[in-house]
Amino acid sequence: MILRCTYFFLLPLLFSSGSFVFSQLNTEWDVYNESNSLLPNNTIRCLETDRNGDLWVGTDWGLAKLSSGSWETFTLSNSGLTDNRIRALDTDSQNNLWVGTMTGGLFKYDGSVWAEFTTQNSGIPCDFVRAISVDSSDRIWIGTLEGLSLFDGNSWQSWTVENSGILSNNISCIAHASNGKTYVGTINGGLLYFDNGVMNNYTLINNGVPDNSTIAIQIDALDRPWFATTSQGFYTDVGNLIFMTFNGSNSALPSNSLNCMYLDKDQNFYIGTQINGLVVRTNSNDWRNYTIQNSQILDNDILSISKDSVGNVWLGTYNSGLVRLKESYLSLSEITTDKLNVYPSIAQTSEDIYYHFPVNSGSLTITRSDGKCIYQKEFSGDSYSFSASELGAGTFLVTVSSAGTVYREKLLIF
Repeated sequence: MILRCTYFFLLPLLFSSGSFVFSQLNTEWDVYNESNSLLPNNTIRCLETDRNGDLWVGTDWGLAKLSSGSWETFTLSNSGLTDNRIRALDTDSQNNLWVGTMTGGLFKYDGSVWAEFTTQNSGIPCDFVRAISVDSSDRIWIGTLEGLSLFDGNSWQSWTVENSGILSNNISCIAHASNGKTYVGTINGGLLYFDNGVMNNYTLINNGVPDNSTIAIQIDALDRPWFATTSQGFYTDVGNLIFMTFNGSNSALPSNSLNCMYLDKDQNFYIGTQINGLVVRTNSNDWRNYTIQNSQILDNDILSISKDSVGNVWLGTYNSGLVRLKESYLSLSEITTDKLNVYPSIAQTSEDIYYHFPVNSGSLTITRSDGKCIYQKEFSGDSYSFSASELGAGTFLVTVSSAGTVYREKLLIF
């Protein structure tokens, strides 16, 4: 059985009049793992949503495809793969899947035929492929432990410490802007910028790059690159190597140690941390943090992120499988089917809170604005009261459930 849960968050929305109303952020969670699906392994290193909307999942012991709720698994025993340890995924304009492995090199899968590229039959400098990115010309950029390669379908070009002067052969991530620029992240070697065939290497010491190690790159709507790091949070080049950084000291980011990052078409950031779960920074600069304490995530170590065309956010964890997150917004007036009276709805901690229920029995739940359930009881009768000091200051959502009907009301205590 798929593990599924729904959480509710109260969010204040500011209108032009200066007044606030509350909307509800609904978060629906599904968890897939080895025990409830055909997922071959619970360590999810990479994710890719292809042009058909199918989700490809790279694990430590095989490749999986989730299509319209059905799973298909690819391993050494039933495919052209020669290594089950999947490290990178991307698709080209023809929806061919490109797969990077730990020791087996690079693979191309067209839906029926597998083609293998290794140091023995191609120009890649190493069979450990940890990054793949297809540019707008369908050229395949490959990051390995021993350098960077570019394959145009016929010929190969490579950049290594030995032949090009780059400062690290450990290539970790690659991204392409619509203006033709390509950005490459390394481990301990700074950043590589490619512009009209010219490569430049920028580092912490020489150019003020916040961190010489980069683990993810995303391009925003203004063609600016955003870089996620292993120890300095994430940052962007606003132009001319002027960097703007978000970290634990100047933002709501709970950890500077990041694993992955995804920027969606609406310019919302989804950031996977090493120990603090998923961080969401919205296009309006609102921050949310989903962890094992307040969500269905079973592992705070998030290794990979993707988002599909219908708004599902997919998270790959270190040891607890694949997680689907669906966020949606409703105003309280849209979801309240009858009147749940809360008085006073804005109260001091010294006051008593009184409820009048539209039903005579059911379940009463009070949820904090961060989604954590702090009070729950079964009730009988049509009224109830308690001291606001039991909850403390904050914004709360009061939910009454009875016979399949849900009633909700907000409560503010200061």
